[in-house]
Order: sequence, then C-alpha cells, then structure tokens
Amino acid sequence: MKAFACLILLLCAACAGGPKVPAPPLGDVSLQIDHIEGSTPLALSKWEADNPKAVILALHGFGDYAPSTFAKAAPYWAERDITVYAYDQRGHGRNDGNRVWPGAETLIADTAAITMEVRTVHPNLPVYLLGHSMGGGVALAAANAGADIDGLILSAPAVWGGEEIALPYRAAAWAGALVLPDKRWTGEGVVTIQASDNIPELRRMGRDPLVIGAPSSREFMGLIRIMDRAVAAAPHVTHPTLVLYGDKDEVTPPAPVDAAFEALAGDKTFRRYPEGWHLLFRDLQAKVVWADVADWIKDQS
Repeated sequence: MKAFACLILLLCAACAGGPKVPAPPLGDVSLQIDHIEGSTPLALSKWEADNPKAVILALHGFGDYAPSTFAKAAPYWAERDITVYAYDQRGHGRNDGNRVWPGAETLIADTAAITMEVRTVHPNLPVYLLGHSMGGGVALAAANAGADIDGLILSAPAVWGGEEIALPYRAAAWAGALVLPDKRWTGEGVVTIQASDNIPELRRMGRDPLVIGAPSSREFMGLIRIMDRAVAAAPHVTHPTLVLYGDKDEVTPPAPVDAAFEALAGDKTFRRYPEGWHLLFRDLQAKVVWADVADWIKDQS
C-alpha cells in the first residue's frame, strides 16, 4: 500500500500545501518569455549566453512549469556559455490548457518537435535535452522518438514503469482514470513525503497558482504511460547521458533509476548526491548540481 501511495505522490509531493495566492517573483526580471508557435502555442522561457558554446532544452516535472524549476539554475548555466530554453509542457504552467492533460504521446511528440526547432536556431551548437522528474521520463522517451540532440541529462527521472509497477497498482490506476478521470488526489493521510530541504521553495510552490498541487486520476495514469515509454526506451538510447539522483529523494525510488541507468546503451555518467533530495535544481546544495551539469556539458563539447 505504501508503494502505491508513493506512486500517487510522485506527481504531487513537490507541492507544499497552502492557499493558492500570488507567489513571490521567481527571480531574474530580465527573463525573456516567448511562445512556441503551433496548433497551440506553448509558453517558453529563454536565458541567453553571451558567447554560447552549447544549448540546453529543459523540461520541468509534473505540476510545475519552466521558470519555477529553472529560474536559478538557468542563469548559472548561461553565465557559463550555455544558452537555456525551457518551455511549459502542454497542460502546465502559463499555457492556456493548464490542468488539461494532453496525453503521454503528445508530451513526447512536443519534445521531439521542439528539439528540432532549437537545432534550427542553433545549427552549429551541441543541443542537450534535460528533464527533471516527469520531464526526465519525457526526455528519455523523446530521445528514442527522434529528438535531434547531442546528449541527455536526467534529474531524478520518472522511470518507475514497466515491471516495476505491480499489476494490482496498474489496474487501480486504470480503473480510477476510467471511472473518476477528473478526481484529484492529494495523498493526505496516506504517507508523508518531503521533496526538498529548501522549505521556502516548497512554500513558494504551494502558494503558486500555476503549480498543480494534486494529480487527477487521468494524469496519474498518464504519468504511468510516460514511465512505461521511458523504461522501454532506455535500452535503445545511445546518446551520452548524465543521470542525477539524490540519496534523500523520497519521491523517486532508487531502484528504477538504477535499472534505467544500467539499461542505457550509450556512454553514461551517474552523479549521486548524499545530501540531495528530489528537487535537485532547487535543494539547498543545488549549486553543486548546477556545476556538475555545466562541467559535464563542457566535457562533452
């Protein structure tokens, strides 16, 4: 039962409680906000390096959005010659369709298409796809679905799929999505999970009206489908890959992350942080993680 509760809270553990009132500013006021054009425009944030030598396309986790996740990490990378793009995934953040689940296939297809757009804008620079939590699952699946990238960075990736999810749990998720697709689950009273040691950040997220604090049954089933796709993709991904994981992560269990890392077919590096939690880019020791990402990209480039 506890395992199933943790699986539910994989979606909502990062969001602290509290009323949804305007959150404090996210940081850099020079942040540029644009839109990715298409059938439905997606909100895009960009941090440009003065003399870029590489590009990151970054994907946030479930319920979050681009500047919420990367507002501090991205300027650090930009100062180290890495231009960063981060968009609000469909159904999230600043997009008109916030809280409307688009489906796993759509999220993966969006990423593959947007990496091609980034490549068009920067044809002479290496492009790295970075994903956190759900974004890591999407990134891994997209890497096997034609994403035009030079490397992959997975932070606490959502890869608890395939055989790791027992049939009764999978059946319960499927039944919930069928019978009560729009019911949102808080997990309150089932199990307590802490996503970071950065308590002010957890409180900010809890107050942010753009953050989805509790998943619906439909979103829960959708996350399972993303994780299934990510697990199936791992043995076929040959891109150089950096995996980041905190030993204090109470959201993403270590065994599926270790298994996905072992399954990767290309050159791979694992960075494990004894003091790291789930929100590695926002934990109190986040600068160590930011530096590892920048150094790894420099080594690859």
